[in-house]
Amino acid sequence: MTLKAKLGLVLGSFALIVACLYASAKLQLRHETLVRVQAEQQLLMSLSLMVEPFLVQNKVEQVKGHLLATSFSSTLPIKAILVYQADGNLFAATQFPRELFNFSPTRDLTGQKALQDGSDLLWSAVMVTPASMSYFDTNKVAAEGSTLGYVAIQISPLRLSQLWWWQSSLWGTALLIIVALALLWQRRIFKTQHLRWQGFLRQLRALVPSAVDGKKLADFDSAELSLLFRSLYAQQQQFQQQLQQQNQAEQQQGQSHSTACKQLEISYQQQLASLTHELKTSQNQLHQWQQLSELAQAGKTAQQAQLLRWLLRQNVLEKTALQPQTVWFPEWLAQQIELWQAEFELADLPFILVEDPALSLSEVSFFTEHAAELLQQIISLILQDIQQHELSLFINLQAFSENKLLLQFDHAGQSSAIQQVLDAEKGENAGVLQQLCASLLSRLGARLTISALEDLGCSVRLELPLTAVSVKELPMYQTAIYLDSNSLRAAVLKQSVGSVAEQVICLPQPQQLKAELQHRLVDLVLIQLPAPEQNSELWIELDKTTNRNQMLAFCHTAHQSYWAGVLSCPVLANPMLSAHIRQHLNQAPKTNALRMLVVDDNQTNLTFVKAMLSQQQFEVDTAATGTEAIRLAKSGRYQLILMDIQLPDMSGVLATSMIRQLPQHQNTVIMAFTAHALPDEIQQFHQAGMNDVVIKPLDSQKVADLIRRCQQLSLQSLIPG
Repeated sequence: MTLKAKLGLVLGSFALIVACLYASAKLQLRHETLVRVQAEQQLLMSLSLMVEPFLVQNKVEQVKGHLLATSFSSTLPIKAILVYQADGNLFAATQFPRELFNFSPTRDLTGQKALQDGSDLLWSAVMVTPASMSYFDTNKVAAEGSTLGYVAIQISPLRLSQLWWWQSSLWGTALLIIVALALLWQRRIFKTQHLRWQGFLRQLRALVPSAVDGKKLADFDSAELSLLFRSLYAQQQQFQQQLQQQNQAEQQQGQSHSTACKQLEISYQQQLASLTHELKTSQNQLHQWQQLSELAQAGKTAQQAQLLRWLLRQNVLEKTALQPQTVWFPEWLAQQIELWQAEFELADLPFILVEDPALSLSEVSFFTEHAAELLQQIISLILQDIQQHELSLFINLQAFSENKLLLQFDHAGQSSAIQQVLDAEKGENAGVLQQLCASLLSRLGARLTISALEDLGCSVRLELPLTAVSVKELPMYQTAIYLDSNSLRAAVLKQSVGSVAEQVICLPQPQQLKAELQHRLVDLVLIQLPAPEQNSELWIELDKTTNRNQMLAFCHTAHQSYWAGVLSCPVLANPMLSAHIRQHLNQAPKTNALRMLVVDDNQTNLTFVKAMLSQQQFEVDTAATGTEAIRLAKSGRYQLILMDIQLPDMSGVLATSMIRQLPQHQNTVIMAFTAHALPDEIQQFHQAGMNDVVIKPLDSQKVADLIRRCQQLSLQSLIPG
């Protein structure tokens, strides 16, 4: 073997060793990643089940103890475990990284975040289960499946184990030893061949008959003999190459013939499969038309017309390519519900729809045209199974591991009609509508599951894949009140109200609304109206109470005209949809009147000031004490406050400093309203947060100056940005 060959062998061996080590590292990382992902999911699930009862009972210390025990006993490289409440506030943690100060799991839908130190943050929602519902108070109804909180873990980045490095070192050393042994073995073979060659030459010299021939043989050195053998070896190699080329040509001719035969066979198989598919399609169409003819003979012309329209629509959709569209899902859902009500007369059916707050703040991309047709067909099948004429729809967005849209229909009845959809997927005989649903499910890649309990009802769960999910910036109300006398329905629909407001307060009785509005700043009031009553004075008084708050009412379609004549607020028909709420609130006219609060313990002064300012562009509220002024400031927004200094219960300076601490009154114009003021007192007024001083009594020039002050101040929006 030449020197170049030896160098090539050594370099090739090193390249092989490096390639093997690289492949081993990739496989090791892939295996450890799969094992680690499963362990992370199991850890998140166990943590969710562990902290669920403590979140309900608000036991922080117990949660911290369990978290520390879990972090010490887990085999995963955990740096920190954190537990958040449903509103995104931190509940408990083993450690708290600085870069998570402004983090909230409610604002991030991905479920995973990479931190600056190279570690990963994973989190999952803690849901309310039947086991944890027993921890709630009887006055607070918990909805099964609602979000109770979040649990998150911070894990160090994945690295190769020390065992792999030792194994790789041993394998590399073994390969180097094998290469060295191969080189030594080749050297030994070369030496053996050289000795044999020398022996051969000695035998030739011994057989020479004369001295002349012996001299010629002696002159014929090994170099010339080597050249001769090389020439013979080259001729042998050339002959073998010619023979191989001839064999390859014969093999190519045979392969080309066999390839042509295989291509012809594949073409015949494709044609046969196409004919088989066309035959199956024709048989299905024949079966469908036979069922339509049976409906015609039975006199069910309306059902026959509906199935005929769906068949024609199905043929159009099969020829239409799947094209995803990006939509704001609540708006798209509202359009579909209008079509359902027109198609199936859902107005006579108690229909409750629960929306996921995360879905209401997202834009999703999916196959809207095909999905809309599939939902209509599923609704039609469910209506065949309904026994007690009640239907609930729960819509959720699952974007943790993969983007999915979850729609769950709950109703009282059996699942015979919808069960035939699964039978149609298996190739069994089914109705026309069931076959259409099975075809759309297969094309969309959707999944349909059915769970039923005898004498309790049926749940139909549909999973639609989403091609993309993006967060949409929408304004949110700070606080909303949801008034509903049905406590079970209120507990379920509280999640839907969470689509438009960050804080939702549920009230069971109308009498509680007035007291709540007096002690709390409320941006939105949503009311579920009962059936018309003979005594409607309560609702009329309630309408007057909320004339300064944005209010929407919902009722049954049959009662909508009655309540629209009684109440001044918009009255919408059920079901309650977040898209309709935002649409009507955006269309609501905003008042241009300036709201003003006058605080004075003298009733005569209050009457005079209110009469003078009411003639201008002011809505005037009055308070005789500092406590009453603070209460009114908490439950409302004012652009101007006239604050008397001498009040019976506290100083006006103290009342002003407490009002300034309220978020809605950071920029409110607050004027000291007094008969006299010394320079030292004016300085004290400014330090308490007052803008200026108005000397009693009030006249037209002072009123004009107050109006100018308020107009220079930009009015705060009722919807926080």
